[in-house]
Amino acid sequence: MLGADHTWSPERVANLLGDDYGDNPSDYSLGRDHGLVDFFWQRHGPKQPWTGTHFSVQAHRLRVGDPELISPVLRERYGVVPALVPFADVAALLEARGVPLVEKPYPVAPDEMRTYWQPGSRTLVSVVAGSSYGRAGDVYKVVNPSHGTP
Repeated sequence: MLGADHTWSPERVANLLGDDYGDNPSDYSLGRDHGLVDFFWQRHGPKQPWTGTHFSVQAHRLRVGDPELISPVLRERYGVVPALVPFADVAALLEARGVPLVEKPYPVAPDEMRTYWQPGSRTLVSVVAGSSYGRAGDVYKVVNPSHGTP
C-alpha cells in the first residue's frame, strides 16, 4: 500500500494517507479507518507504544461509489478505482505474475464467502460467493499479513 505495511506507526500511516480518518481506540488496540484502507495496532498498556498487527483493503466499500472514500494520495497514485473489483481479474493478474493463491475454507459463512491465501506475502483475499455480501465474484477485502485463516 504505497510502501506502507503493518509495521508502520499510526503517525507514519497518517503522514502518508492523511489525517482524515476514523479511530476505533481502546487502551490496548487501535483500528484506524482511512476510507478504503484500515490499519490495526495493539499495545500492552495505555502508556506503551503501538505495534502494528495488520492492514486491510476494504474493497466492498467501493460499492458506495464515492471517490472521496479513497484518500487523495491513493487517487493520485492509482487514478480512478472501479466501483467493484472482480476476483477473476485479480486472480488472472496474479497467475500471469506467477503468484499462486490457495483456496481456504471460510468457516463462518462458507456459502457466502470464499477466501484465498497467498503464502509468500501472507495475504488473505476474501471473495463474495453469495448475495448477502454483495455481487458474487467480487473481492470483498484483502488482509495483510494474515495467518491464512479468516
